[in-house]
Amino acid sequence: MIQRRAHSTGKANDNKATLSDRNGKASEVHDDHEHDNASHTHSRSLFGHSHSNGEEHSHTHGTEQIVAAFQGQGDRGSRITLIGLVANVGLTAAKGLAGWLLHSASLLADAGHSLSDLLGDFVTLFCWRLSRKPPSDKYPYGFAKIETVGTSIVSLLLVGGALGIGFHSYHLLIAALGQSATTLPAGPLQEILTVITSVAPTPPVVGHGHVHAVDPNAAWFAATSVVAKEWLYRITKVVADEEKSPVLLANAIHHRSDAYSSLVALFAILGTWYFPALPLDPIGGLLVSFVILRQGLQLLSGAWGDLTDAGVPPRTRWSIERTLKPLLPPSQPATPLRGIENLRARRSGSLMFVDLIAIVPGIMSVSDASALEKKITRTLKEARKEIAEVRVKFQPSDHENEKGST
Repeated sequence: MIQRRAHSTGKANDNKATLSDRNGKASEVHDDHEHDNASHTHSRSLFGHSHSNGEEHSHTHGTEQIVAAFQGQGDRGSRITLIGLVANVGLTAAKGLAGWLLHSASLLADAGHSLSDLLGDFVTLFCWRLSRKPPSDKYPYGFAKIETVGTSIVSLLLVGGALGIGFHSYHLLIAALGQSATTLPAGPLQEILTVITSVAPTPPVVGHGHVHAVDPNAAWFAATSVVAKEWLYRITKVVADEEKSPVLLANAIHHRSDAYSSLVALFAILGTWYFPALPLDPIGGLLVSFVILRQGLQLLSGAWGDLTDAGVPPRTRWSIERTLKPLLPPSQPATPLRGIENLRARRSGSLMFVDLIAIVPGIMSVSDASALEKKITRTLKEARKEIAEVRVKFQPSDHENEKGST
């Protein structure tokens, strides 16, 4: 029997098993072995492991996983990321070439955003595959936080792309205003434009600085990009929500931001076609940059919270507390659980770790405490699939303390 004591019952082995089940197929277990053939080598990589026997046999499981993902046989996160990667290659090349040849600043800026999407796909694929590896001796809590690192990188790509698009569009806007100032007749508007272009700082010009007329055919490329990127956003977000993956969600938002930028580019191109005197194309590029910058900073803020072990939002914590209410009196009159205190939770990538203090009678046995811990853990994991580990610390109730001290 246990008198007036507190103990915790976290199990590292249970944690490893849970993470392995949650992260997909468990990794293959290789027993310690020796080979007579000295030419055999066995090496591990981030995505799997490889073997080579002399000069005749070599394969990498990482390559096989990528091929399987293309064929629909791999995990959903890798497959959806690879679909986005292939789409971004085509969109980046098409919009970049069209923006250059058809003289559209907003379409060229949109192509730069698609290029950052392409880099983001590589980051997402890498971090997704690595975060799904089971725990190891060196990383007993698993690799889920790699997703948060990936989210940070994707958000920085968004911020960097937004700044690049903004500076490029700003330069073109100043050049367009300066050109308008020279063609307008003398008057207040001409004077205002002259003052703006003379006062506004301008970055160094690479190549020629004059403004070409935008070819309206560039709108077809922008419209195609809007449809494709919105479709990529929707299918990626479905997988991200089901897998509770922040890095997949960041990549989905990246797709949506590209759809926004393509939509703004579309209206800017059509507006410039209908109103050639107005510099709508570079203004569209500036609007795109503000939208992308806002999304990038929001993602970075959330990732920073995960990296610094910030607690879950109050709404999530209250939801976890409500999940445990059926285990407490009066819902369970015969339960030894008297109350729950100091419930905390933090996210690590797509996973959540919870710890709490359970108030129980001081005369509770170790076996009863272990059974109660399993019940609490099972209840939380059934309610929230992203919970990877629940640590329970038991404390005797105040009433039991008073009885024991008399």
